[in-house]
Amino acid sequence: MAHFDRAVPPGGEGKVTLRVDLKGYQGNVKKTATVFSNDPQNPRVVLTVQGFVRSLIEVRPGSAVAFRGVADQLAEKTIELSSTTETFNVGSVETNLQDKIQYSLETVQEGKHYQLKVRNRLKQGTYSGFVKIRTDHPRKPEILIRVNGSVEGEIGVRPPSVLIGKLVPHQPPRTGKVMVVSNKDRPFQITKLTYDESLLRVTRQPLPKDAGFSLEIVPLLENMAPGSRTQLVLTIETDVEPQEEHEVHVQLLHIADPPAAPSRNGSKGSEKATGSSPRNSSGDQGPPRSEEKGK
Repeated sequence: MAHFDRAVPPGGEGKVTLRVDLKGYQGNVKKTATVFSNDPQNPRVVLTVQGFVRSLIEVRPGSAVAFRGVADQLAEKTIELSSTTETFNVGSVETNLQDKIQYSLETVQEGKHYQLKVRNRLKQGTYSGFVKIRTDHPRKPEILIRVNGSVEGEIGVRPPSVLIGKLVPHQPPRTGKVMVVSNKDRPFQITKLTYDESLLRVTRQPLPKDAGFSLEIVPLLENMAPGSRTQLVLTIETDVEPQEEHEVHVQLLHIADPPAAPSRNGSKGSEKATGSSPRNSSGDQGPPRSEEKGK
């Protein structure tokens, strides 16, 4: 947040006050602010505020945990909670990811140093949540550790979502490609593909070097109203994980082409058709047409 004097008299001084919110920061911090003025020689000045933030309770390596990869290859994560100035004790630990992660809190030094250990439990899928640690520190009663996971089993499907269809007017439709691979480099077969066959066509090709398949997803826009969009799901089943279904979320768009503008030739033709009636060789107007005579 910045406060500043908008006008500075010739030969005078102006003041710029910067306030930096350091909540959630620890370690080296560097922030900048740019001052613009009508000074012809120095119209732009960059102010730098930097320092070292020592947290009441240090959380290292950080307040976030991420699990990405194959389930049986994901290592346990350790978060260090420590204080060099004031003592604190942990009262309780809770999470909203009970069936997806496992955690434990160990005391390294009573009142000074604790370790939170987090392990992934999910075999396949994604999640996002937290582990909340409550303490008796009056100024730091709660420590929130964010936990995210993107876990694959033996079969990996990438990407998990695709955008296809007619995305830009007057441009050809866009197709999608999905890779279904073995994370353990073992041969396998796709046993079933389930999708809306009225809106999609899916073809598979074996990968030339890796164990897996490439799926091409083609939109069938002739069965879709121009200007519409829809969400579809492609379900993949394999002989490696017969009880597991891998889902690919397909967003299908059909952007309508704008109406064509009338041609210049067509406009001139209509002007001629609505012009004055033809005249005879003497310059007099010819006899009226039969429909006019009937009137």
